[in-house]
Amino acid sequence: MVKQKIISKYLGIPYKNNGRSMEGLDCWGLIKLIYKDMGYDLFDLEEGYDMDWSKKGKNYFIDNYHKDWTQYKTPKFLDVVLFKNGKDIVNHAGIFLDSNRFMHTCKAGTVISRLSDARWENKLEGFYRLKKGLSCL
Repeated sequence: MVKQKIISKYLGIPYKNNGRSMEGLDCWGLIKLIYKDMGYDLFDLEEGYDMDWSKKGKNYFIDNYHKDWTQYKTPKFLDVVLFKNGKDIVNHAGIFLDSNRFMHTCKAGTVISRLSDARWENKLEGFYRLKKGLSCL
């Protein structure tokens, strides 16, 4: 089963700010590696990306890459889940797994959380699916 392979491959990888390898990942690093496994070479965040980027008012995904993705109300396995802070800045992302679960990174490493958890439910920005046939990939 594809879902179980992805979960077992990435679950527990340690957190690393700007991490892009199996030795350590941040939230976008996790998404990049999972999509690379599917044959897509996703964009990376701009230079200057650091731990406090969302506090600086930068909304990297929405401002720069939103056009490459379609938002859906009903997510499917492997859709990207975006979360926002109190200032409507998308500051976290994960991979949708099923009805109430998503995989993401945090200080504890790569984990699975529930969308219905109060920490995430009120911060949900939306679910996004990569548009097919993009020339930039």
